[in-house]
Amino acid sequence: MDITKVMQFAKEQGYKTAEPIGSWRGYDIYEPIYSKDEVSYIGLPLMIMVKEDEIRMSTDDEALQQIDDL
Repeated sequence: MDITKVMQFAKEQGYKTAEPIGSWRGYDIYEPIYSKDEVSYIGLPLMIMVKEDEIRMSTDDEALQQIDDL
């Protein structure tokens, strides 16, 4: 997927940007970032998940599964 679509999705979700961090279970994974100058995470480590034309936020369960898989 075009990175500009991922950035647009991140902004629509209230983030400033997103950075690619790898892949997980067939998805390209991006870390959503509120601000480059401050800590971006509060609560579960939700990720932007991209597969083909699908782009979405991870679920709470997926966030916990990602932690387990690491």
